[in-house]
Amino acid sequence: MQGKKILIVDDEQLVARSMQKTLARAGYTVQVAYSCTEGLQVFEAAQAAAPFDLALLDLNMPGFSGQPENGAGLELLSRLKALNPGLPVVVLTAYDEVNKAREAVLRGAQAFFVKGREQALVDQVRTLLQGDASR
Repeated sequence: MQGKKILIVDDEQLVARSMQKTLARAGYTVQVAYSCTEGLQVFEAAQAAAPFDLALLDLNMPGFSGQPENGAGLELLSRLKALNPGLPVVVLTAYDEVNKAREAVLRGAQAFFVKGREQALVDQVRTLLQGDASR
């Protein structure tokens, strides 16, 4: 999995940096953005030269209006999938929200993950990227 590139979009900077360090130690190249707008900009900038192999998106963060929005990550998910339909996406949340998980999958997310279990997240990322490599 060396060289695989991951985008993390999460407004909680400490959480995002912790995930970034964990995934970097696992051998991934990780870039972090802290809002939907910044995440989309980073994603679009990378598309031509070195696109992301996977995205981890917080469910609840500032939306494209700049204001905190419940479910803003779902809008970002839809926009990233419009740009790259094959992109594996994991939606992250601090809470186990079944209805939001269902909506995330309907919008194209491969997984919905409750934050705080970073080794399990690394395992999930590894599984998704290995599945992607076998296609």
